[in-house]
Amino acid sequence: MKPLSEFSARDFAEHPDFRNWIISPTPESDIFWEIYRRTYPHQQPHILRAQALVRAIAESPQFFPSDTQLSDMWQHIEKHTLQNAPETQTTSIRSLSQWWAAAAVLLAMAAGWIWWQRQQPVSYDSIVASAAEPLKEQINSLNTIQTLSLPDGSTVRLAPKSRLSFTEKFGKLREVYLEGEAYFEVKRDPEHPFLVYAAETVTQVVGTSFTVRAFAGKPNVNVTVREGKVAVSSRKGLSNDLKNTILLAANQQVTFERNGEILVKSLVGNPAKITSAQKEIVYTDRPVTDVLRDLKQQYGVELVYDEVLLKKCFVTISFSDEVFYERLRLLCRTIGAQYETIETQVVIKSNGCQ
Repeated sequence: MKPLSEFSARDFAEHPDFRNWIISPTPESDIFWEIYRRTYPHQQPHILRAQALVRAIAESPQFFPSDTQLSDMWQHIEKHTLQNAPETQTTSIRSLSQWWAAAAVLLAMAAGWIWWQRQQPVSYDSIVASAAEPLKEQINSLNTIQTLSLPDGSTVRLAPKSRLSFTEKFGKLREVYLEGEAYFEVKRDPEHPFLVYAAETVTQVVGTSFTVRAFAGKPNVNVTVREGKVAVSSRKGLSNDLKNTILLAANQQVTFERNGEILVKSLVGNPAKITSAQKEIVYTDRPVTDVLRDLKQQYGVELVYDEVLLKKCFVTISFSDEVFYERLRLLCRTIGAQYETIETQVVIKSNGCQ
């Protein structure tokens, strides 16, 4: 191993003790590196350059450059600094200013490189690589849905051309990593939240059923809730800092637009029943508000209407195999009303009944 007295700026930047000193200095490390600098004054230019780079990427350790990228940086920075470091302990003002100029150039290069990295779409491989624990991967290369069992007893229906990674045994957090599409039926466990990482999104639940679609190369990530509630957050790159969070209930969905980093919440195209109500229902001369109240309970969809305006509306109507919107259209036609879906609400528009 190269002795410390012969370290280059690159050696310092890659050395864990040096990086720890820059990021989280302690009295002991301050003393060590102060003695080092006094003992080897000719190393001052290398230390300054390494400090600039480490500080630039301290907030984004997952973006630390590869060996090749570091080599390119060092070759470039050598053009902006002295060819020969001073050999004496006395450093001229001119030389010191050149060192700081070199450090500033390197800092700008590192910051620009990090910015570029953060603009790149987050890949499944990069998410998996950032995991703290070793993962096992399941890949569905078949043309049919594959059913998986997770360590906590939850089940996953993995779509074709999709893959899922998770640990052999869950800890305090139940974390899985997805590329493609999967339907999750999560075993309820309030003490151990369940998180799905997919592209730039994190979906967190306690116990529920939902689908996540996050295929590589696609512009959007979609999360659809079948039952229960989930929280979907966007994040910048692989950062743990969540930017925006959307809460979803049954029959709601959110689309994350990766280019614009926008979360858009809406109602699913075909809401499903969330209760075990009988298949055929008959209403005879009943207030329309009773029917609307039942629809809201059966599908979990928020129906907005003027109860005072509709209190004189009575209907005789029956439902059997109709889906949610077919039932709603039939009901509105009966009382001469209209409806409009706004995000996750359905607004009933009516002039009332005589």
